[in-house]
Amino acid sequence: MGAESSTHATAEKRTGPPSGPNERDTGTKFCCCRGEEADKEISHGAIIREALEETEVPGDFLSFKDPTAYSRSSSSCQSLSDLLEDGLPIMQVPNGKGSWHEEGGSYKSCKLLAKSLADGDAVLVWGSWLVKLAQGHPSCNASASAARSVLPRRQNLPAEALCSIDEIRKGTPLLAVSYCWATATHPDPEASQLNLLGQLLDRWLSWRQRRSDPPVNGPGACQDAQNQGISENLPMSLAPQSELHGEMRSDVAVLVDWCSTYQEPRFAAERRSSERFLQQVGRWFAHEHTTVWLLTKSPLGAEPYSMRGWPTFERAVSLLPIGSKEVLDIGQLQNTSLKSDWPSIAAECQAKRLPPLTPAELRDELRQKHFSWSHDRELLGVLYQEVYEDVVERAIEMPLSRMKWGDLEMGQLQGTLGSCSQLQRLDLTRNRIGDSGAETLANILLQSPRVLQSLHLLDLSGNEIGDLGLCSLAAALPSVRSIKALAFDSNFIGDPGAERLAMALPNCSGLQGLILRRNEIGDNGAGELARAMPRCSNLQLLDLSENEVSDVGAERFAAALPKCGQLQRFDLARNRVGDRGALSLAAALPRCHLHAFGLGGHEVGEILGGSRIGDGGAGLLASALLRCERLCKLDLSENQIGDRGTAQLAAAMPHCGQLAELDLYRNRIADNGVGRLAEAVPQCGHLEWLRLLENSYGIKGATRMVEAWEAAGKAKGRLLCRPSPCKSGGYAGWASWGSPSRVVPRQEGDPKPKVRMSL
Repeated sequence: MGAESSTHATAEKRTGPPSGPNERDTGTKFCCCRGEEADKEISHGAIIREALEETEVPGDFLSFKDPTAYSRSSSSCQSLSDLLEDGLPIMQVPNGKGSWHEEGGSYKSCKLLAKSLADGDAVLVWGSWLVKLAQGHPSCNASASAARSVLPRRQNLPAEALCSIDEIRKGTPLLAVSYCWATATHPDPEASQLNLLGQLLDRWLSWRQRRSDPPVNGPGACQDAQNQGISENLPMSLAPQSELHGEMRSDVAVLVDWCSTYQEPRFAAERRSSERFLQQVGRWFAHEHTTVWLLTKSPLGAEPYSMRGWPTFERAVSLLPIGSKEVLDIGQLQNTSLKSDWPSIAAECQAKRLPPLTPAELRDELRQKHFSWSHDRELLGVLYQEVYEDVVERAIEMPLSRMKWGDLEMGQLQGTLGSCSQLQRLDLTRNRIGDSGAETLANILLQSPRVLQSLHLLDLSGNEIGDLGLCSLAAALPSVRSIKALAFDSNFIGDPGAERLAMALPNCSGLQGLILRRNEIGDNGAGELARAMPRCSNLQLLDLSENEVSDVGAERFAAALPKCGQLQRFDLARNRVGDRGALSLAAALPRCHLHAFGLGGHEVGEILGGSRIGDGGAGLLASALLRCERLCKLDLSENQIGDRGTAQLAAAMPHCGQLAELDLYRNRIADNGVGRLAEAVPQCGHLEWLRLLENSYGIKGATRMVEAWEAAGKAKGRLLCRPSPCKSGGYAGWASWGSPSRVVPRQEGDPKPKVRMSL
């Protein structure tokens, strides 16, 4: 929408301002004419999951099904989400106070959004038609005598320009355009904004059509279509349109006010129709499956976008935190960038996302903006508050990850969080929040009883929080009695922070999941956490992988684990645990109720026998595995296990009745060890996933394992087995063997190759 947004479009054209509000008749109650009065220039005024720093491949906690599960780019969100799905169902929340929720609407359903079109108060036009119009295609010109192609008002749209309601229901991507009106009689008489819009749409649609990937829908396409089996991995602007219910055009439905709602001159019924649409315009820009383009460079001679009332409203409502919708600030685009491919354009134009404005803050901002009709200022305040109440105050989830927010933005977020009465999940991952921001968040939790009533998950992974910040948060946690999952993955937390957190944990009686991986926690912090664990009666998941815990800390955990009756998943992978700590943990395993245990990436040596420990040590761990009746997932990756240890492990595997996933990635296993595993595979009925990549076995061992796997009738693609060219010299490159089409090159910073070898 434009300079005075869709409201401008619905207004009755006026030659001068009314002398007072009483002079306004019923027909102009919601007047928002984009037109400019003779003596006065008109005016008009802003989540994804992110301006992508990198593609995230969330890994299930200890699932091992994802070779990048322990990469620095993986997130704790998936493991906590799994925990929440299993034990923390989202409670049902009554409809919000905003107008659309009261009507049974939803900002996540395209079918419900399409109902707004059923009464004919607005129409959407095809993006491909706008491209043809911008290119001067004869069939798009309303008048053969027209000097140039310009946007026609709704009353003059040809039938082929209109997108039907059925197409919207099927999942056609949606695009809303916010722009400035250049004059009172036409928003773009020089067609400068139309030409820019046409070039962008042409780039985007051409890119989509060239893609040969499997169809994928994203935030720009409706959730109802996704629920029918369409994945949602890419933003709309990067996703080809799927075919659904038969053949569907690879196109986009565009909301642009001059074309979408009735314009002057118009009949009384058309005026009332436009007024009704204005009351609904916020839902179009705020909807999760609407991509928004902000044309923030005003036409020559027009008031700047940032000074306009309606564009200010459109920008603010578009950037409310709803799912992973995409908002592009086209004003950030350089002229030369129009020659770039579409992904580059989309990356360059990602809109800067700031903490959501509260209704009071937006009203204050609108007071500084220009309106052609002053009563629109009050109208927009009401419309924004209705959307805000629906989207923010009654939000169950607050997705605020990868916003590049720091401590300053955390202070600005205080008003927003303080108004959330039903918030259950707060996701602030991958920002730049430090100790000061963590302290601000702790104060918000202490000072906002409404937030404390319902918050289940707090995820601050991938930030810059140190010991001081965690100490502040730990002091606030006992007040959040509803908290069930905490994630501080990839921060700068050491022993002092861990010790302070351990003191607070027993007071968090409902806590079920705690993730502290990729920090700097050593034995002192681990020891205090181990002391606190038995008093956390509901704790099910604890992840301390990639810290600095040694044998001393491992021994303290070994003493505590049997006392944790609810603990199911425990991970100490990639610490500094050696043989002594590993054996202590092994001795404790039979007395635990663990379903998943991670001890990969250590200096463990041949845990099941070999030069580091004697046969007695090997027997201890083997006998421990025999008694672990519930163990489903075992990670022994990146150790120094050789053939002797592998042979004893193979002998124990058939007796681990529930073992489904085993990770022996990057050890020292040669052909003999793989052969013993191959002999054990047919006897392991539950084993369904095995990773043996980057070991020292050759083609002989790999062939034997593949044959045994196939003979046992196990699923193809669940065995990751690739021989080393150097049979006895360690791993020398997995890419030289097997089908090249099945190899995904290792990404920079990825500690594990992204390979899933199919049989």
